[in-house]
Amino acid sequence: MSRNTQRSLADSRMRATSFSLAVAAVLLSALGVALSSVWVLGVGAWLLISAVLIELIYRP
Repeated sequence: MSRNTQRSLADSRMRATSFSLAVAAVLLSALGVALSSVWVLGVGAWLLISAVLIELIYRP
């Protein structure tokens, strides 16, 4: 029995979306800390939360 190891286009898209959100979250969080801006830090935190939720809910 061979297993299909290739990801579908939707799986790749969701992985890229989650990765993009995580990168944006790290950048915005660092910018928020550097500028001492709580709302920028908050946006970064919410982006990180959404990236984690996508990874938890959408498991290919």
